[in-house]
Amino acid sequence: MSRGRLLLVFAALLCVTLVGGCSLFSNRPPEASFLVRYGVDPGDPLVVELDASSSTDPENDPIIYYWNFGDDVTILTPLEYTKYVEIPVIRVRYPFAGTHTISLHVRDERAISEKAVKTIILPNVPMAPTD
Repeated sequence: MSRGRLLLVFAALLCVTLVGGCSLFSNRPPEASFLVRYGVDPGDPLVVELDASSSTDPENDPIIYYWNFGDDVTILTPLEYTKYVEIPVIRVRYPFAGTHTISLHVRDERAISEKAVKTIILPNVPMAPTD
């Protein structure tokens, strides 16, 4: 193969790789970020909403959200049994007031983010008197 044809083939392969992507090039990891919203359930101050819609992936790959918020937390939405979800917003209920730590990793098909961590403080709420 002549040098000119070899350069042409290389240029074509480079263009295809840049347009379509190539597994030979490294994938940049996504970035985890989230907000905590308090007071989302007026009747239960131990419910918070976790919103990770600000998490991003540099290549705009779909991401999965991996939450870690303790063992006794009840996931209210979207599912009651998993901490790994494909949607960015979930609601959780803590079993007791106090200080809690929440962390989040996000993952695309080939890489995982650094951990994003927040500490939340849920207030003690007096119990209503019973008859």
